[in-house]
Amino acid sequence: MHRIVVGMGVVLLSGVAGCGIDLEDVLGDLEVLEITIGNSVGTIQTEDPRSTLLPSGLTDQHETIIIHEDVIIITDISEDLVIETLPNITLLGFENLTGWDIFLEYAVDGEIQSVFVYEGETLLLEYPCLFFIELLEEQDYDPFTGEFVDIFDLTGSFFENPFDFECGDALILTIDEVSIVAQPERINLVF
Repeated sequence: MHRIVVGMGVVLLSGVAGCGIDLEDVLGDLEVLEITIGNSVGTIQTEDPRSTLLPSGLTDQHETIIIHEDVIIITDISEDLVIETLPNITLLGFENLTGWDIFLEYAVDGEIQSVFVYEGETLLLEYPCLFFIELLEEQDYDPFTGEFVDIFDLTGSFFENPFDFECGDALILTIDEVSIVAQPERINLVF
């Protein structure tokens, strides 16, 4: 994180002196990508959902976190992503702006997955290149008490490669308190 602050300081000072330095010349590609995604999503969830203690309402229903074994949880973009693999991945992000913690069930290329995303945070998942993503269900839980709040059927919310995203993209799905259908944002990861 210190590298980004120092790099930004150099860029700002250079701009004041009239020297035309490109941000990408000062920072590495992954640091630029980290700033781009960070500006888009805010707080990145650093807790791996596979080790999250789920609310009792979920465990009582025998719900569990299901993330395919070849998926990498991205908690630090400049540390966790590898430049050489970017053209062959889909970085799937779930941005939670609902005001609640959410348990989200979805399918990627026909395989059911489920994650837990904290209120106000974005969970980033690095998948091998995907072709089809469908949201299935959202369950809302109070972030303080863990009590069940509401459930939403999200079936019919799907995103398809190459129409909504391509290999080498970050597809950020923002789920907010107003719309049940996720709003996608597409960020090209390949330089």
